[in-house]
Amino acid sequence: MKKYTVVSLAALTFLIAIATGTVSAADTVIAADTVNAVDTVSSEDTVSSRTLICNVVGTNYECGSWSNEQYPVIDLFGEKYVPLFANNDDIWNARVDKLAELVLDSNETYTLEKGEKLDLGRGYALEARQITDNIDSGKVWLEFTRDGQHVADQNISVDYQNISVDSENNKTWTVSLDNVQGENDIVVMKVHVRQAFVGTEKRIVWINGIWLIDYANARTLNIGDKFGELTLEEIICGVDESDPGSLVFENVSVSDFSSSVAPGKEPDKSTDKSTGSFTSWCRDLWTCITMKSKLTF
Repeated sequence: MKKYTVVSLAALTFLIAIATGTVSAADTVIAADTVNAVDTVSSEDTVSSRTLICNVVGTNYECGSWSNEQYPVIDLFGEKYVPLFANNDDIWNARVDKLAELVLDSNETYTLEKGEKLDLGRGYALEARQITDNIDSGKVWLEFTRDGQHVADQNISVDYQNISVDSENNKTWTVSLDNVQGENDIVVMKVHVRQAFVGTEKRIVWINGIWLIDYANARTLNIGDKFGELTLEEIICGVDESDPGSLVFENVSVSDFSSSVAPGKEPDKSTDKSTGSFTSWCRDLWTCITMKSKLTF
């Protein structure tokens, strides 16, 4: 009995000390209720930014007959876009703020029979409407369509006798359209006809160069436009061949230190985790002691 009386008095003295502030609950280490320091980090925000500059570059056409010519390209997030440019424009005169995705830049040889359509992608197509002969020369009538609707057509003269790839008689059809994002005479497609054949049963044309942009889905950029986490901050127009223009994007990210908790842990939202848990522990301890004392008596 004396043993439990002494323990009870000691425990009572300890609890009274906590109640009067002589001993702080925070000074007592209890493994089960230890608070991780990560949970108490300040909630102030940190702002960091990153600038991304996308430059316009001059790119050679894949078609060998246009290899000495270039067109403007700007790489945006892994995709190639073409700033709209007019016939006979220099690269640095292209509209950096008006872009169309590049659909095709090919030097492959395509063979089309009369009436056959070539699918160019994105709903665009090229059809050999007619192939006519006139002794040693003839004409190829090509039609450019989008979603089955007529866009443009052209008769191209072809020399049957000279089929050299570098022949001056090889013909290029350049398709220019008006009112593309408010701009006129914009180059949207180039087609190079290499050769044609007219037989008793078949009429064939060979095309060995096609360049095409998705002009129908072109867009005009404005300061403040969002691209995922990036914001367009500046549009720089071209000056000359060495500086054909660029787009400047800013990536602003905000990180909240209050959420920087170790993986698998959740920040403690209670304001009295340490004192509350400790007080509860003391109360349970006192209950246990008094119960044992009663049993002893």
